[in-house]
Amino acid sequence: MKRLFHPGLHANTVRPPQSGECHNCHAPVPEKFCGQCGQPGHVHVASAHEFIHHFIGHYVAAEGKLWATLGLLFFRPGQLTLEFIQGRRGRYIDPLRLLLTISLVAFLCLKVIPAIDPAPGKKAVPEAAQAQNAVPHEAMPPLQLLVVKAFRWGSASFATNFEHYQALSSHQRNEAFFKLWLAKGPTVALLLIPLIAVWLKLVHLGNGWRYGEHLVFAMHLLAFSLAGLTLGIALAPLADAAWMAALVAIPLYLLWAMRRVYGGGLVLLLRWGAAACLTAYSFKVLMWMVFYGGLAMSPVT
Repeated sequence: MKRLFHPGLHANTVRPPQSGECHNCHAPVPEKFCGQCGQPGHVHVASAHEFIHHFIGHYVAAEGKLWATLGLLFFRPGQLTLEFIQGRRGRYIDPLRLLLTISLVAFLCLKVIPAIDPAPGKKAVPEAAQAQNAVPHEAMPPLQLLVVKAFRWGSASFATNFEHYQALSSHQRNEAFFKLWLAKGPTVALLLIPLIAVWLKLVHLGNGWRYGEHLVFAMHLLAFSLAGLTLGIALAPLADAAWMAALVAIPLYLLWAMRRVYGGGLVLLLRWGAAACLTAYSFKVLMWMVFYGGLAMSPVT
């Protein structure tokens, strides 16, 4: 009965006592940090105020890393990658942490931004007429048609759900795709990083670049792309050209960044063209596989 009405443990019974030894490896700690494992000698769980102060001080404040990192990322394509490769890393945010942070902010913003609709001045097309204009299977690109056939072969429910999706109006299909991008976009973005690095490695064979260096380049490219696309979607209701400008900016950014990091003359344009095409096609294939995989499990609502 006493255990039934027990109020719970007091916090002081859970927190470790100040014993003069490391709580991680139990070595003596005469100074601020443990000489054995490097953990701080004084274990302290920060308060909410301290967490906020730490975040502002290290990431948002003018003297922090965030502004220096974003400045190079947005206004000097490729320079942030060079800084990392050349060892100047302490003053900037780590590439993976930067990508994850921008991804989180981007997809949170996209959840409150409505899907892109046709320009206000354009005449709306009746949904019945739009449904009649659905893309027939034969008109699909060969690789997309191959993906569709693979899912038809592997899933009995996919054929029914796919026909239902094809019968929707173009507006409904766009909404379905936008919902997919919100749900699966982070996964696709993470899967795209090693693929971009593979294509960069392929087009720079023989130049001595390591795959890990291409990964850093890919993370910075993807961070810029996510930020640019989110801004383009946010500004689309105000300016019709904002969305297209964001799409055009990505390949131009890739060219500029490749010129700064990898260098090269005319061959740079060939490498840029190959990397851009392979990256765009990789993105499309990943989105097809993720979207059609969702159709194999449940119909579009």
